[in-house]
Amino acid sequence: MRRALIATLAVLVMLVVAYIVYWNVMASRSDEWVAYWAAPAPGKAWHATYSTTEVTGFPFALDIRVRDPVITWQERSGESVWQGPFLIARFKPWTLASFAIELPSEQTLQIDDGERLRMLSVTMDSGSATIGMDDGRMSTLHAAFRRIVVWHELNQPPVTADGLTLDYQAVEEEPAHDVSVVINGLGLAGNVVPPFDAVIPHVSTTLRWVGDLPDQGSLAGSLEAWRLTGGVIEVTDLKLDWPPLDVAADGTLALDSLLRPIGAFRADVVGYRDLLEAMEKAGSLEPGQAVVAGTALDIMAQRQDDGRKRLAVDVSIQNGMLSVGPIPVYPVGPVIPAEAGF
Repeated sequence: MRRALIATLAVLVMLVVAYIVYWNVMASRSDEWVAYWAAPAPGKAWHATYSTTEVTGFPFALDIRVRDPVITWQERSGESVWQGPFLIARFKPWTLASFAIELPSEQTLQIDDGERLRMLSVTMDSGSATIGMDDGRMSTLHAAFRRIVVWHELNQPPVTADGLTLDYQAVEEEPAHDVSVVINGLGLAGNVVPPFDAVIPHVSTTLRWVGDLPDQGSLAGSLEAWRLTGGVIEVTDLKLDWPPLDVAADGTLALDSLLRPIGAFRADVVGYRDLLEAMEKAGSLEPGQAVVAGTALDIMAQRQDDGRKRLAVDVSIQNGMLSVGPIPVYPVGPVIPAEAGF
């Protein structure tokens, strides 16, 4: 019995020593991993610079802190540069198939699209992403951010959000990608026409992006190639809670030859008259159009127990016009304006 106990303890000690050696070997190689990750390479759209790295987390984690990272993406007509005081990559020592990224509370993003240079300053209470890898490519992503503030223009209020979550999963053996986005407490930067408030309590969508965007050429060229190969966006759940407006919808989107959205949706809408009147006040509709369109939509709507009217209707986008039922409501232009230059 004593010999068995001693043998068991010896095996445990050897396993512990082996794990300590393994963890330290993995930690010692972290500099190589970060250098490989940061280095430019043929066909790679981005590269990075940084000052130092540090590894912590023993025994059950391998946390790599990269200090002063600057990540540069080569865009089709310019480049984007992200920088912050640190990035932390969190691995489980026994697998590299998935990892988590922790973002700093303050960061900046510079976007040059070839026509205009944009500077964004971002602050947040917390931001993290968990990434799953398969054959060297991202297969899953879950990102969560709390209390985000984005300053995007001088002398303008920021865009804010109490919370934002993003989920992504590549569809197996198909050129398709499932995406879910949820935003709570979205604060708008521009002027908002009453009765709407500057904060949207909730907006969310679940969709499947079918088709891949080519990496080469301009964004407009990539979208055209995606369109020609049957690219489509299948929206299975779209929700907007912006009192007095409440929208739930599902449908399909694509692009026409002018890169304008085309699609068909089934929507359930409360507060459509308030929206039309606000659009008229903002100048998006001609004087009198809100009354005409609202009266026509009233015919198709049903009154609820609370006295408000709920409209269950088909919404279409075709030939550059958004129509609610048979009623043209709002012109829709290309997703990339001609003056954008990318």
